[in-house]
Amino acid sequence: GVGWVRRGLGGPMVRTGFVGIGTAALAALAGCVEYETGAIAGPDGLPLRFALEHDFSDALEHLASIRTRRELERDPVFHRIRPQLERVLRGFEWELGPTLGAPLTPRRPGVVRALAWNVERGKRLAGLKEALQGDPQLREADLLLLTEVDIGMGRSQNHNVPREIAAALGMGYVFANYHIGLSEGDRGERGHGVANTMALHGCALLTRFPVLRFAAVELQERRDKFHAAEKRMGTKRALLCELLLPDGPLTVAVVHLDPFTGPRQRAAQLRQVIEQLRAFGGERVLLGGDLNTNTYDFGSGGGLAVNLLYKLTRCGFAGTVAHYMTPEALFERRVFDELRAGGLRVAGYNDCTRGTLYYDVDDPEMARKAVDYLPGPVGRWIIRWVERRLSPWDGRVPLRLDWFAGTGLRPRAPQVIERPTAQGRPISDHNPILVDLELDPPG
Repeated sequence: GVGWVRRGLGGPMVRTGFVGIGTAALAALAGCVEYETGAIAGPDGLPLRFALEHDFSDALEHLASIRTRRELERDPVFHRIRPQLERVLRGFEWELGPTLGAPLTPRRPGVVRALAWNVERGKRLAGLKEALQGDPQLREADLLLLTEVDIGMGRSQNHNVPREIAAALGMGYVFANYHIGLSEGDRGERGHGVANTMALHGCALLTRFPVLRFAAVELQERRDKFHAAEKRMGTKRALLCELLLPDGPLTVAVVHLDPFTGPRQRAAQLRQVIEQLRAFGGERVLLGGDLNTNTYDFGSGGGLAVNLLYKLTRCGFAGTVAHYMTPEALFERRVFDELRAGGLRVAGYNDCTRGTLYYDVDDPEMARKAVDYLPGPVGRWIIRWVERRLSPWDGRVPLRLDWFAGTGLRPRAPQVIERPTAQGRPISDHNPILVDLELDPPG
């Protein structure tokens, strides 16, 4: 079945949902956990595939023309399609067929490899598929925790990014939508001239193993994205899935915390996820994704100026830059405190010697994105000042934004894969991260 709590379109809320494959299928699966030899029967109670579709594409341009949420609430077109908008904003898409009817066998004996990657919308989809199929480290992944995933957005050529990647890899997937896009994208993505079709954006889990159930948690956000530079409806959601591995169930949480806020709010969002993880259940848990531990509060230009002044007073400029690689030590401590309070540890799951994103003043797309984070004259002044001060680092510094955390697991060999490229261009602005999870021996 499916259940949810609704508290208003696009407003702050905690959303819980559940989709399960049915008790008969669970009983069948329970007898199929023999290490590397179990075979899965088809589930009942849940279709093997479901496409998240709508018929309001023609109304997107009209909705985008509405200037304020107050005007939106009075708009007759909005009221006519509102039930469908709510369904889509809280919707899932999935394809489970590839995970069924085959042995529970990971790509590498004795371990399950998990990959987390902010794929920057999937804008370079051909290169993304090429890397995931050809890179000697990436191609061994059994689980892909993907954030910033588009379906029917013009900036990614209206591809269904999770479906096409999963098909190329022969994997199943679950996609949780959380935005309906009402613009071409952020400042660095405009001018491509391709209209949005489905206009969906969210996160996804791709898996070689059967999915037993899944849910989503809506994250409270400080800023209404209807008024953002990248205009959209909805709010971020974390995706929770229970999978059947060769040695038993594993709960996976795909998380993307808000960059347009500060550490306190990110910690509050993570607390929501962990509370719902407890309710969802599972002795073994892997949480991964883009936690946006950038050490800043991008809620406003004025707030950022105060935030930066505090850093410079306490640590100096070089010390502030050094903390980009150790956000857990001070400025994002609240986020990591929430992980610890939830029984999740990061030690052993992450290669902390490498950054997962680079701020590069010579990257024109990064510069345009900085304007989204720092709008207005105060923001522009901060950007110019930072660019001058970064000259001793040749204008390029690493940050650690993407993380794994877990409990009940034996992680080993965490890695950061540096800047996968296609045709000489980075596939995403983020680096993918990997961790291998040791399986329990049979018997």
